[in-house]
Amino acid sequence: MATEVLRLELTSEEAAKTRELLEEILADPRMTDQFFFLEKAAVLAHELPRRVRETLYDFKRHEAESVLHVVGSPVLLNGAEPTPTRHIEIEPGYRINEAQVLHGLYGSLLGEAIGFTSQRAGSVYNTVAPLPSLAGVSNSSSGSTFDFGFHVEDAFHEARADFLGLVCMRNDEQAGTTVSCVDGIDNLKPQEREALFQPRFAIRHNPIHENVEARPDDLKPVFFGRPDRPYLRVNFAAMDLTQYSGVELSALERLREHLERNKVTITLQAGEFVYVDNFRCAHARDAFDPLPPGRSRWLSRVVFTSDLRKSAALRADTMSRAIAA
Repeated sequence: MATEVLRLELTSEEAAKTRELLEEILADPRMTDQFFFLEKAAVLAHELPRRVRETLYDFKRHEAESVLHVVGSPVLLNGAEPTPTRHIEIEPGYRINEAQVLHGLYGSLLGEAIGFTSQRAGSVYNTVAPLPSLAGVSNSSSGSTFDFGFHVEDAFHEARADFLGLVCMRNDEQAGTTVSCVDGIDNLKPQEREALFQPRFAIRHNPIHENVEARPDDLKPVFFGRPDRPYLRVNFAAMDLTQYSGVELSALERLREHLERNKVTITLQAGEFVYVDNFRCAHARDAFDPLPPGRSRWLSRVVFTSDLRKSAALRADTMSRAIAA
């Protein structure tokens, strides 16, 4: 059973209506401040074309396809600014561009955008671009030399997001984003499936999270939810399988086999968006050779939660989007 991707291509009329909305939003310079904009995004998104709104809602509600690929959006028609060579979102005065504004509009139809105190100083928008200093870090979104293995976004955290969203600014290297859904997993023995539902596994964080307070020895289940259609939390990119044996090891190996067999790769082009069900999918990235600084692959990541209230005890106040980690 291959991971199913739903493709949404805007018509010319839908693109024109979306462009009108973007221009109205961007006429207010405050809207390029990520936190000001995100407080308005959920209401403004209701002015997107109806079919776009229906598609995003159905994707969230029906849990049929596990990946949504949006093309034909009216952004970056003249290209993006140079790819950042640092994490610009942590700098004072950081501003988002038109593609990131539309990213927030689309994503707000899936949930509330969130960040983490341990990740880029709580920024909601995160730069995904190769940095020479991190090229050799295999489980970094700023790496490139090595494969970045299958992982659920922020799998270590109890308040992790329901959906992962990426918008592409530039990808002349044609580097792919690989996604695999747990749906239909049929290669587990009963005792292996049972083990994956039990808190037997160390699920650690990737280096994008700094000063994480979560205990690495706090064992967690890999599966949760319905026994017949489990949700998934795993981070093979930060997991040492030599630490496991017996049924735990065989369960993890069979799960990874399923993810490898079930995977699809999407090569995002500039102005395209992808939204991944972070409860049902793990994602990965193969190694690639980045172009010189300023011209290399550049994505912007935002994650969305269906219920912001569930993290109330982990946020500084009601209006904060940064979850303690």
